Amino acid sequence: MYISPLLVLLLLVGLVAGGAALLMRQFAHGEENTVRRAQRHAQRTSATAVVVSLLAAVAAAVAVLLPAPLAPAAGRPGVAAMMLPLAFGVAHTGVILVGELTWPRPGGMVRRARLAHRGLLQALPAWLLRTAIGTLVTGIGVIAVGAVTDNRYDANRSITVYAGSGLVEGAASPYVGSFYGMPALVGLGCLLALSTAALWVVANRPAIVTDDLDVEDALRRASAQRVLRGATTAAMILVAGLVTVSGLAVRSAAITAAQAARLEDLPVGAAASVLPWVGGVLAFSGLLGGVAGVGVFFIRTRVPVPADELVDAKR
Repeated sequence: MYISPLLVLLLLVGLVAGGAALLMRQFAHGEENTVRRAQRHAQRTSATAVVVSLLAAVAAAVAVLLPAPLAPAAGRPGVAAMMLPLAFGVAHTGVILVGELTWPRPGGMVRRARLAHRGLLQALPAWLLRTAIGTLVTGIGVIAVGAVTDNRYDANRSITVYAGSGLVEGAASPYVGSFYGMPALVGLGCLLALSTAALWVVANRPAIVTDDLDVEDALRRASAQRVLRGATTAAMILVAGLVTVSGLAVRSAAITAAQAARLEDLPVGAAASVLPWVGGVLAFSGLLGGVAGVGVFFIRTRVPVPADELVDAKR
């Protein structure tokens, strides 16, 4: 099963996160120490997430490429390519989740806390939330359309375009049919589940010991952004890849069908005439989406915080 490496990775993330929640507790003693420890903890978590996610992406892709007794070899490189961003996103979000579960907590004989209602999405930058939702909706739409229009006689990996009143045809692959769509859908579901869990932890974690509300809000906002930027980047690259290869397949199949119709002196038809342009636009849009996805990972939200608190607003 091609999605098994991703499910195994998700299981490992769940086990590690659960163990971290039960076994790891960090305590801070004093306002300055708490803020500084929170900074260092966030930096270490972010760096660890990048390293672990890169290793997980390579490992998941290699696992898919390994020979399997019951799995066909056809289409395996395409699934392996999809596993790169999916495994990266799952591992990155999982490490951030563990980091939030082990966030420095106030300690000592006397403790104080500020009562405040925090929603699940309250700390997220609006642009990042809109980007994540738009990517998820676009991905589901692309997968649904691909599942309806794929060629079921070619293991749902290609698309066929007809011309010449249906007398000639052109086919091309890879295409985002159900063969590739199902692993992509499972991967998006894993990213959504992990991101939701991590955002819940961010919203409900103990506040740091400080009287400056801007410091607490800035740290929580930075944590929420760290949670979602890796998952959003992975989803954007995945969806962009699906759109790009599908657009190229549509263009190639339509051009082949149109050429075959002209050779037979048959009418090309509207579909074979328009779809090459549609496929080209889709492929170009997918490339732009992939570049934008990479850029999302490096954007840091600037938050106003007092300089004397030494809070890294870029994190």
